[in-house]
Amino acid sequence: MTLKFKIGTKVTIAAVTACLLVFGMIANQWFSAQTMVGNIAAIGREQTILNGIVGAQLAMARMRDALHSLEARPADRLDEAATRELDQIARPAAEGLDRPIAIALKPDVLKRTQEGLLRYAGDARSYLTERQPEARAKARRALGEIEAAADRVIGESIKNAQSFTAGATEAALAQADAASWRGLIIGLVGLAVVLASALLMIFGVSRPIRRIGEVLLGIADGRSDVAIPYTERFDEIGETARSARVFRDNLIRSRTLEAEAAEARTEAEARRKSAMQAIADGFERTVGGIIRVVSDAATELQATAESMTGTANETAMKSATVASAAAAASTNVQTVASAAEQLGSSVSEIGRQVTGSADLAQGAVSEADRTAQSVQALSAAATRIGDVVGLISNIAGQTNLLALNATIEAARAGEAGRGFAVVATEVKELANQTAKATDEIAAQIGQIQGATTEAVAAIGSITGRIREINSVATSIATAVEEQSAATQEIVRNVAEAAAGTGAVTTTITGVADAAEGTGAAATQVLASASALSGHAERLGAEVQRFIADVRAA
Repeated sequence: MTLKFKIGTKVTIAAVTACLLVFGMIANQWFSAQTMVGNIAAIGREQTILNGIVGAQLAMARMRDALHSLEARPADRLDEAATRELDQIARPAAEGLDRPIAIALKPDVLKRTQEGLLRYAGDARSYLTERQPEARAKARRALGEIEAAADRVIGESIKNAQSFTAGATEAALAQADAASWRGLIIGLVGLAVVLASALLMIFGVSRPIRRIGEVLLGIADGRSDVAIPYTERFDEIGETARSARVFRDNLIRSRTLEAEAAEARTEAEARRKSAMQAIADGFERTVGGIIRVVSDAATELQATAESMTGTANETAMKSATVASAAAAASTNVQTVASAAEQLGSSVSEIGRQVTGSADLAQGAVSEADRTAQSVQALSAAATRIGDVVGLISNIAGQTNLLALNATIEAARAGEAGRGFAVVATEVKELANQTAKATDEIAAQIGQIQGATTEAVAAIGSITGRIREINSVATSIATAVEEQSAATQEIVRNVAEAAAGTGAVTTTITGVADAAEGTGAAATQVLASASALSGHAERLGAEVQRFIADVRAA
C-alpha cells in the first residue's frame, strides 16, 4: 500500500531518522566516553590510593630497617639526629596519604594507616631513647603491636584498593563492550535506514521521475495515446503524473479544436464567398440597370441633339431664303406680293419647325431630369453598398478584436493553447484580408459616387442648355407669329411692302441669329450627351471591375 506522503515528507522522515540514529550514535559514544572517563577516574583514584598505601608500606619497611639498624648501635651513641631519620621516613609517607585520604570513598582505613605511621615513628624514637630496660621492653612490644596493626591496615587498604580497581576496570570493560554493541546496532540500523532511503529514492522517486519524463517527452512529440502511470499516487510524482494527464488531454482537445477550427474556417470561407457573390450579383443588377438607363438616356439625348441641330440648320437656310425674298421685294413690288405669299408659307413652316424644336427641347428636359433621377438612384445605391461595406468592415474589426483576445488567452494557456493561438492568428489574418477588401470596395464606391456626382452635374448642365434652347425656340415662335402678322399686312397693303420688307429683313436676320444660337445649343447638348455616354461606359467598366474583385475576394 502506497503511503499518502509527499516525497519531501518521506525524505524528511528518512533524514530525521538518520539524524536520530546519528544523534543516538553520538549520544552512545558520549555516554560511553563519560562512563569510561568516570571508570578511568575511579581507576586513577584507586591507583593513587594504592600508590599512597604502597608508599606507606615501603615507609613502614624502611622504618623497620632503620629501627633494626639503630637498635644495633650503643645507646650512648643514639641522639636526636640519629632518631630524626625515622621522622624523615614516616612524614613523607604520611603526607603521601593526604591525597588518597581526600579522594577515597572510605578514608577511615587510610587515616588509620597514616596515624599508624606517625605513631610508629614516635614510639620508635621513644623506644630508642628509652634507657630503662622494662620501659624499653614495653616500648618494643608496643612497636610490635603497631607494626602488626599497620601491616593489617595496609593489607586491608591494598585489598580494598585492588578490589575497587578491579571493579572499575571490569565496569569500564563492560561499558566499552556495551558501547561497542550499541554502536554496532545503531550503525546497522543507520545502514538499514540509508539503504532503505536509497531504495526508496531509486524505486520510489528516481525511476518514476524518469518514467514521467519519458511520458512528457512523448506528449511533447505529439503522442496522444501514451499511458500515464502513477496517477494514483498522492505525492509529487502523482501530481506530476496527473499534470501530464492534463497535458495529454489538452493535446487531444487541441487537436479536436484544430479540426473543428479548420472545418469552421472552411464553412466561414464558403459563407463569405456566397455572401460576396450575392452582394456582387445584387450590385450588378442594381447598378447595371441604372447604367443602362443612363446609357439609353444619353443615346436618346444624342438623337434629340442631332434633331435639334438639323432643325436649326433648316431654320437658318429658310431664314436666308426669306432674306433673299425680302431683298427682292424691295426692288419689285409685284415680286414682293408673290414673295409675300411665299413668305407667309415660309413663316408658317418656320413656326411649325420652331414648335417642333420647342417640343423636342421639352422632351430633352424631361429625359435629362429622368437621367438625373437615375444617377441619383445610382448614388443612393452606392451609398447603401458603402453602408453594407462599412458593416462588413465593422464585423471584420470585431472579428480581428476577438481573434486578438483569443490569441492573448491562448498565450496565457501556454503550450496547451498553442493550437488555438494558430487558429486565432488565421482568423485574425482573414479579418485583416476582409478589412482590406472592404477598404478597396469603399474606395471603388467612392469613385462611383464621384462619377455619379459628375454625371449629375453634367446632366444639370445639359438640362440648363436645353432650357435655353427652349427659351430660344419660344422667342423664335414669337418672332414667327410677328412675321406672320407682317406678311398678312404686306398682302393687304402692297403699298406698305417696302417698309414691311425692311421689317421682315430685320426679323429674318434675328431668326437667323436665333437659329444659329439654336444650332450652338444643340451642339452643346450633343457634346454633353456624348460625355454622359462616356461616363456611363466608364462607370460600367468600374462596376464590372468592382464586381470581379468582390467575386475574387
